[in-house]
Amino acid sequence: MARRRRVRRATVWGGIAGAAGVIPMAIDATERRPWWLNLTVSLVLAGVGAFGRAMTGRRDRVKAEVRRDTLEAGERELGQYRVKLVPEGTQAPAPFKPDDYTSYSLTTTTRRLQLWEFGHLPQWSHPWRQLHLALEGHVVAITGPQGLLGRFVLEKYVVPDELVLVSNRLRARTPGRS
Repeated sequence: MARRRRVRRATVWGGIAGAAGVIPMAIDATERRPWWLNLTVSLVLAGVGAFGRAMTGRRDRVKAEVRRDTLEAGERELGQYRVKLVPEGTQAPAPFKPDDYTSYSLTTTTRRLQLWEFGHLPQWSHPWRQLHLALEGHVVAITGPQGLLGRFVLEKYVVPDELVLVSNRLRARTPGRS
């Protein structure tokens, strides 16, 4: 019930934000067009904007709820990092810009590290005590119990050292660490 309420709230607020985006255009255009044409154009654009933002808000909230459902009792999500996979043996690309496309993200929680595709498809999840993060230039290499889990390039404005530092601190706090 609470989950449905949060998704509905995100949909409504997204719709309101989309519709409100038309207000400055509607006010500015009153001196150039007849009032009836301005009203018609504003209503159509507000409807399209409201629908688009409502669907975006709903989609993003559903993804957040899927990630939230994977958390154990007392576990909190600390951060999410957009990453690009770097195949083993290839040269690392430059850090990517915030508007570059990637479908992968690393999520840090108080107990583990998770790799997600498209924000709602879990690829793997391992407790901190099983992981080792190392830097290879600006590439973060993550090894787990089965060996190399992946090599990743983080967003341009995220420092890879930050993720390694978080990993070391959380691994040190984990009971039964190796």
